[in-house]
Amino acid sequence: MKELEEKILEHGIALSNDILKVDSFLNHQVDSSLMRKIGEEFANHFKSKNITKVVTVESSGIAPALMCAEILNVPLIILKKQSSKILSDDIYSTEVTSFTKGITYPLTLSKKYVSHNDRILFIDDFLANGEAASGAIRLIQMANATVVRNWYCN
Repeated sequence: MKELEEKILEHGIALSNDILKVDSFLNHQVDSSLMRKIGEEFANHFKSKNITKVVTVESSGIAPALMCAEILNVPLIILKKQSSKILSDDIYSTEVTSFTKGITYPLTLSKKYVSHNDRILFIDDFLANGEAASGAIRLIQMANATVVRNWYCN
């Protein structure tokens, strides 16, 4: 997507060879117009895949994933990175290691909101080492739901 590429070139800050800081349009300040366009790109690309839910990991993936879910007219499920007193034991859980924070944390999905009938599109912000995406896919598979993949995915 040309507009995203231009935004990264103009506002992205390479902190190292491994980390790109994009807090001016995604992490701390969100460019809602750009997020809508990204959501439209995903929705148009996957519209024939019978998506029933969009899933993301809190928090930076929420904006583009929500826009896509809205356009597809399906719910958005947000995977949680930390334990909560309000989450019951009725969850799927796996551990992932954050590339940028260097910590391992539980990633959870409420069993209440996903079933074996779901066809799930996973959207997150940027890919570092694939750990969050791998964790999300493990959780979706624990629920026996289908992770919708594209030709360029493994």
